[in-house]
Amino acid sequence: MMRLRTLTLVLLCLLTATLPGFLGCAGGDEGTTKEIKYGWIWDFTGRAASAVTQTYVGFRDYLRMVSEEDPIPGVKLTVIPYDTQSDPSKVPIGYEWMKNEGADILSAAPQDTELLRSRFEADGMPFYGLSNILSMVDSEWLTSLYGPPELQLECQLEWISETWDKYPTRPKIGFIGLAGVAFYVSQEKTVREWVLDHPDQFEWLGSEMAPSTTTSWAVEVGKMKNADFIFASMSGPPLVSLVKEARSRGYKNKFMGPSETYFSFYMLFRQSVSPADLDNIIAGTYTPWWGESNSFMDQADEYAEKYHSASELTAIHQGTGQFNGWAAGMIFVDAVRRAIKEVGVDDLDGEAIHNAIKETDMTVPGWGNPWKLPAKENVNYFAQTVRLVQYKSEVDNWVAITDFEFPPSTRD
Repeated sequence: MMRLRTLTLVLLCLLTATLPGFLGCAGGDEGTTKEIKYGWIWDFTGRAASAVTQTYVGFRDYLRMVSEEDPIPGVKLTVIPYDTQSDPSKVPIGYEWMKNEGADILSAAPQDTELLRSRFEADGMPFYGLSNILSMVDSEWLTSLYGPPELQLECQLEWISETWDKYPTRPKIGFIGLAGVAFYVSQEKTVREWVLDHPDQFEWLGSEMAPSTTTSWAVEVGKMKNADFIFASMSGPPLVSLVKEARSRGYKNKFMGPSETYFSFYMLFRQSVSPADLDNIIAGTYTPWWGESNSFMDQADEYAEKYHSASELTAIHQGTGQFNGWAAGMIFVDAVRRAIKEVGVDDLDGEAIHNAIKETDMTVPGWGNPWKLPAKENVNYFAQTVRLVQYKSEVDNWVAITDFEFPPSTRD
């Protein structure tokens, strides 16, 4: 209990430090003449709060660095958060609130962009987010830092079929997720259809979709006890309780899933799950990880140390949010600068920034491909290559087990 209280206090410190009055700004100077409002419609206090807050902090840190060291002349960047608390009914309310606040460009969780799609496309309101969802990769009004989790799952299933050494006995695959959330439902569909489309490679054990309030997983774990691989799709505390219960009930095989399931919530795992119980978890990811030596991670780490306390750093280094927010800030600020060159400060708005974001072309060490949208349909995200990482208790860290590669369905 004390460890969970400590975690809560650290998150609260991060949140209150970066959401003063629920308004934050960076960039600009005393001669500022133009304000750009970037609205975040995200879960800041619900089950996904730990990952979201870290990402928000990383983005704000990048804007702070720009403001202090290389401000954008004549422009003030304001970040406005709206807390959905993981409640879908609050998402449309947040969207309308953002419009009333004069937001120029918005960000939201992938399933919430799907929920809002008809509205923001009709309004011509651009969205620039972090992650994505397969149903949104064709939206002209959305861009994101990295691709949908469904493509990470493709890479994991391909890896299983390539590395399984017990054929003709097929690996048994099961899925456990949260019901009623499009982000998780879409992942279940991807795994189920892939497995059923390859009956010579896999045996399908079925899916168990539980309410987001589930705290006991005895039924689901019991049904999946013979699985060689359990794909889990959920966020925050439900995921932690699932892994703990499965291990306590003797499940020793592999958990699989995207970075949004495991990587993003690693901090919660480290608070309440032993390293031995984390063994045999394999995550897909579009991103680098702490401790890797490259200029991008070195810079993200340098400013995290500069801007945060030792206790905050411990939490930051146990998640992806800080460097994902930093990366998102790099793309955003670069796009603002290029948009100014294109239209001028006076005509700078969300659409001009959105158009500039779509023209981004940056090569960043540590990432598997240049941040550039290809000239083909259904790719509105910059990080397009996936690698697999496995937690290994002997080094108490995540270790890459594949190189970055394009997911099967996106290969030319």
